[in-house]
Amino acid sequence: MGEFNTVGLEDIIDAFGRRETATVEAVPKMLKAGADVLIEAQKAEAQAMGLNETGGFINSIKATDVKGDDTEKYVEIYPQGRAGHGNDRKGDKSKVRYATIGFVAEYGTSSQQARPYMTTANAKAHEKVVEAQRSIWESETGK
Repeated sequence: MGEFNTVGLEDIIDAFGRRETATVEAVPKMLKAGADVLIEAQKAEAQAMGLNETGGFINSIKATDVKGDDTEKYVEIYPQGRAGHGNDRKGDKSKVRYATIGFVAEYGTSSQQARPYMTTANAKAHEKVVEAQRSIWESETGK
């Protein structure tokens, strides 16, 4: 029978364990850093596209808390909350969701041209988001 010996395998196992711990701690911080950059980009783009009638919409663009499980983490960035008005055209006095206002602005309607603030901001800020996340990764993992 043949024999198989290893040297240093325990060190490799320990290194992988440390890397996993660093990853678990770094990923939520990375998501928050990237979200902060993207929120500012979306707010600036919304302002540039004239979506600041009351200021409420722009201020409503926020990130959720970090969500997910052990294998997947994420944040969502979208207009949150409700405006102080309804759809007056239809006699609706209930408060309209800022997410609805954002959807209509992003994609338009048959009578309103699209103002894709979110798509434009996401494309423009991509590199800055990645850089913010990379800097957190490097500071947390030392690499």
